[in-house]
Amino acid sequence: MNHEVNTKTLYAIIAFAISIFTVCPFLGAAAKALSPTFVINVFYHDVSFVNSRVSPLALHTQPLVVHIGNVFKIHAIILNNSPATISFISGPCDSPLSSTFDKNVVVKHGVRCFLGAAVHLVKLRPGETGQVIGPGIGTTYQAAAPGMTVTTVTFHYQSDNGASASVTRSFEFNIV
Repeated sequence: MNHEVNTKTLYAIIAFAISIFTVCPFLGAAAKALSPTFVINVFYHDVSFVNSRVSPLALHTQPLVVHIGNVFKIHAIILNNSPATISFISGPCDSPLSSTFDKNVVVKHGVRCFLGAAVHLVKLRPGETGQVIGPGIGTTYQAAAPGMTVTTVTFHYQSDNGASASVTRSFEFNIV
């Protein structure tokens, strides 16, 4: 079983690496088109997450290049490397991701979704990955000033026994 989980994890990492190598030429072209001195800077903090049983991986902004005034989202791939199934609610109204920012971003809370909106209970078995995007409808992240910005992202989920849990990871990105 442990070998099976490690194999699934390895396949997920390989698939992610291939997708990055496929997108990188486009990222480089977009960066050069913006400015001859533009560099995409993303720095990850809290590297102890690697030993966590549930890990947010490949955290980044959407869009990848955030300009002053842009409203953006945070994207993550969640790896369940625990021995049990985890679950979380995901959909347009609810996101299992929440973020705080050290500077340069204004977080606005508005009208939430109405009753009857689609809600999905996502379950990740051991070794599986899933993609999540935050925030949900009603909250926006807007770039307000240029510069390197640290965001602390928290992924909220439930363990197989129904207990609430969360894991936090930070990364730094550039607002241009």
